[in-house]
Amino acid sequence: MKKRRNTKIISSQTNTEENDIRYQFRQFISIKSSEGISEGTLHQYKENFRFFCEYLILKKYSFFLETINTELFREWIMYMQFEHIRFKDIKTREIKEIRLKPSTINTRIKTMKVMFNTLYQNQLVTTNPLQHIKKVNEPEELIQVLSEKEINALISVMDKDTYTTFRDYVLTVFLLDTMLRVSEAITLKKADMNKEEGFLIVRASVAKNRKARTVPVSKKVITLLNQLMKENEYGFHSEFIFAVSEYSFYNRHNYNQRLKEYAKLANIEKNVHPHLFRHTSATKWLENGGGLEELRLILGHSKYDMVKRYAHIADNSIITASKKYSLMNDTT
Repeated sequence: MKKRRNTKIISSQTNTEENDIRYQFRQFISIKSSEGISEGTLHQYKENFRFFCEYLILKKYSFFLETINTELFREWIMYMQFEHIRFKDIKTREIKEIRLKPSTINTRIKTMKVMFNTLYQNQLVTTNPLQHIKKVNEPEELIQVLSEKEINALISVMDKDTYTTFRDYVLTVFLLDTMLRVSEAITLKKADMNKEEGFLIVRASVAKNRKARTVPVSKKVITLLNQLMKENEYGFHSEFIFAVSEYSFYNRHNYNQRLKEYAKLANIEKNVHPHLFRHTSATKWLENGGGLEELRLILGHSKYDMVKRYAHIADNSIITASKKYSLMNDTT
């Protein structure tokens, strides 16, 4: 790859703290925090910016704003597309995959675009190097889901006799039942549940779109949640249902890692992760005749675009319908 000429040149400007992109990022986070952006989104901003800083260090580029221009960002995108090695620090990964997924690249581009748009609008920077940077092409693949056989195999390997695996079992069944995002589920508080009426409230403070919503919960899952809360009482008193201490809730990354271990035990080859349960249940909802509007409200989407993606029910439903309604079935 062609080297940039201007990134390592010492700036003629005064190297003040305000001229450092790390300082400006802190300003950006302060602005977004004051706007009420969720902790989850702020965490994502921080992670994506950390990745960009690691790139600057790797290439030995300056952190000074005048050297961070459109050309640098295009190089960064090329690096993510063709050079970056995934899982290089994970010893359990035998295969080190080169290149990031287009969706991951676009998420990181989005963070930097939001950052510079915010800084420019607040007159903290004089130029916006990402103004003309576009997202990379992101092929829209069919959403992967778990079959009923795979779901049963997954939960069957979770030992209900130990607290940690029982908690994993309850959380897994809970996600399949409610279609919540894992970040919404693990922060669920006892006060958010209406067990008598069979629903919960996703608080605006934890919802991705910052809008509270009501989500139904089945009687079976409410019973499991009650059992989990009783288990929690033996060790600590906490307002969180999926608690790990009096003041802390379950870490989603730990849960995700444990899911992969369960999937391996269950001989499931698919990439099992918490969001897969949301995909699976949303797809099943439509296959069983559930409405798009109700599904949109449960999922917490403001538009139908994401909900319509679950119309890939064609995998099973259209094949079944074809066998029943195809013209050739009546042709001899």
